[in-house]
Amino acid sequence: MGNKRHQYSPAQNVALVAQVSRVCPLCDEPLFYQKKGKSYKNYEIAHIYPLNPTSDEIELLKNEVRLSVDINHEDNVIPLCEVCHGKFDKPRTVEEYQNLVAIKKKLIQRSGQESLWKTYAIEDEISEIINSLYDEDNFNDNCEITYSPKRVDDKLNDTITRPTKRKIKNNVRDYYVFIKGKLALLDQNDPDLSEMISQQIKIFYLKQKRFGYDQQVIFENIVAWINSKTKPDSNDASEILASFFIQNCEIFE
Repeated sequence: MGNKRHQYSPAQNVALVAQVSRVCPLCDEPLFYQKKGKSYKNYEIAHIYPLNPTSDEIELLKNEVRLSVDINHEDNVIPLCEVCHGKFDKPRTVEEYQNLVAIKKKLIQRSGQESLWKTYAIEDEISEIINSLYDEDNFNDNCEITYSPKRVDDKLNDTITRPTKRKIKNNVRDYYVFIKGKLALLDQNDPDLSEMISQQIKIFYLKQKRFGYDQQVIFENIVAWINSKTKPDSNDASEILASFFIQNCEIFE
């Protein structure tokens, strides 16, 4: 007897659709359409590893990664528009299966990161530094701060893309002294506050490292975490701050 198709609850449907940001992950088609002022569903919940694989599919996918031993688990399903669902199922190919597994893995990882944001705190005063990046023009700060910088190139490996590496290096060059000065000002009002912030950044980095993520993913996850905590006007400020802590040795060794 074959596996029975699970009826996903409204809450599960909402979570799965939110995970793909309300668009088909294969073609970017919206998963809802409007008609006469009402929203209508334009997706189906697709099994990545088939619910009841044929003998040919079992053979085809025998060496492939499975995201869950439970065929109906949310890790093994994904909302697709009706057209993409049909194309994915018939005929099933290894290449398309691998692609959808890779997409779902990234979505699962991102969802896991969102749950970490509440667990890992960062001092509210970090927002003062974020805001100063938008509000102040004097980035050639004249305050004398002694530090022994380690070359960014020595810390970044080949898993960081070339554009991201260039961005980090430029951020360090343009903003390191400025941010260092702002942290020193925080310490004038609250001694050791900058050290607390640095340790919080370090702890979140170490958590990412334990997951085994490469440097590109770790950098992006730290930027997303800072964004979630500070709500800046753009990603730029969070990227600048993360770049500072790379140079300052809290992120990467």
